Amino acid sequence: MPGRKRKVSARNSTRGEGAAPDLVAGLVQMMAKADILIAMTDLDGRIVAWNRALSELTGCAGSDGVGKVMSEWLTGFGVRDLADIMGQVATQHESLRCEVRLPCASGAMSAAAFSVLPVRGHDGMPVAVMAAGHDLTTLRALQNQVLHAEKLATVGQIAAGVAHEINNPLTSVQMCVEAVLRKANLAREGRVPNLYDPTDIERLKKIREGAERIRKFSRDLTTYARPSGREIDDVNLNEVVEHALSFCEHILYEAKASLTRDLAPDLPRVRVVRDHIMQVVTNLVSNAAQALGNEGGTIVVRTFSDGAGHAGLAVSDNGEGILEADRGRVFEPFFTTKPAGRGTGLGLPVVRNIVLAHGGDVTFDSRPGAGTTFVVSLPLGTGGMGFIGHIKADKQVR
Repeated sequence: MPGRKRKVSARNSTRGEGAAPDLVAGLVQMMAKADILIAMTDLDGRIVAWNRALSELTGCAGSDGVGKVMSEWLTGFGVRDLADIMGQVATQHESLRCEVRLPCASGAMSAAAFSVLPVRGHDGMPVAVMAAGHDLTTLRALQNQVLHAEKLATVGQIAAGVAHEINNPLTSVQMCVEAVLRKANLAREGRVPNLYDPTDIERLKKIREGAERIRKFSRDLTTYARPSGREIDDVNLNEVVEHALSFCEHILYEAKASLTRDLAPDLPRVRVVRDHIMQVVTNLVSNAAQALGNEGGTIVVRTFSDGAGHAGLAVSDNGEGILEADRGRVFEPFFTTKPAGRGTGLGLPVVRNIVLAHGGDVTFDSRPGAGTTFVVSLPLGTGGMGFIGHIKADKQVR
């Protein structure tokens, strides 16, 4: 009746004068057929909308969830990350960015990145909470393809070194075999006595050593080039660095670079995807070699532990340095200052992506004409390889 105020229930009052029904209803209609993942709850945590894209990803039909408390509904599927974060936004009225687990239609768990924000009514007061995001499964598959493409590019770059690495032991094998065969033929013809000769034993040992060197190099190169998964190993960082440097000999030779190792003893072990960190080392050393002038220079590879939960490595060169105008684009995909045919522009972006995926950080310091140092810091333990709950405001959870 005119002049009478409508009574608002305690529950409705938490949603802002009837939960601003026109606004919420309009948003629900708009996002129903959107291609991005969208969920909405009222301020009590009850599901208002769970759009088609989210239903297709999770296999959880929105029609089954609308009206239910999201935390209770998702707990039935073994996860409640998204509900907890939306509940925090409902309470604190602050936007959050996060990576969460969701049930997948296949029965597995999927990862999704969301921006979660309060929906405000005409009076500026929150009336609902909306989460909008995207599935990380396809994105990470594409990232893995880029990683593998860069790895193959690196293998192509060191392909000339393969001939160098194999040619030396093969030459030794060939010379030893020819010497032993020549002597055996002379003995068979009766031209020399068929006597035991310690020199022949040494030659046979060299043949064995050369064959083993070829086998090991071929095995390591094949392992490096093979597409890798996300298997996490507990590794000695010094061993990974030494292994990676074995692939860089030809690159260093071509650049007329002298290599200095400064590997810290007693490093704490790190949990990483082993061959991804090998690729980080290889890319950084290759980048440093290409930064040297025609007269060559020095590259220093150092490992360290900061005593505060991180171990890492640094690669320094005394090359040309990075121009001030280019510093902001160093990690930009396909950006390169190298001549055509000498760089893909993916080496440093791949390094950055790998390190960030491990929950680490990569920085650089450079002075034009005085060289550059790239520093990679990796957290001890599982780092960023698992799922982490949430973090405030605009910090991305990894």
